[in-house]
Amino acid sequence: MALSVGDVLVRCGIEVPRVREALPHVEPFAVPLRVPNRAFRATWAKGIVAVATPWAVYVTADIHRRLVAGEDSERLGLLMVHELTHLEQYRRLGIRRHITGYVGEYARARTGGKAHWDAYRDISLEAEARATAAAFGQPRNNDRVG
Repeated sequence: MALSVGDVLVRCGIEVPRVREALPHVEPFAVPLRVPNRAFRATWAKGIVAVATPWAVYVTADIHRRLVAGEDSERLGLLMVHELTHLEQYRRLGIRRHITGYVGEYARARTGGKAHWDAYRDISLEAEARATAAAFGQPRNNDRVG
């Protein structure tokens, strides 16, 4: 079943006009939701359940199944807002600046002695995505996103 992130937001009860207002460079219904192939999935850190690329949002097969089934809609809707925030960042900053900033902040934190998840949480683009999603509600657990 082909879904857009906009379709998922509707299923999850997230108000799409609010998302468009918060993320003006992203049209949620134009962003495909995909399950990654095995090779792409193998590049994700353990615990990551979703990754935004400039062209789509990818989620694990289990998360996709749960989205299609309408399970855990509040938390998964916030996950989609988080990932759409990364698409907004790509469009606002450009792909190169987004990637170099993201990876650069992570690498500096790791070489500065921070553990993986601490370095990940401290990336300013991740903090922005968490804050944007939090404006739409509160997630109930700590699934890692990308």
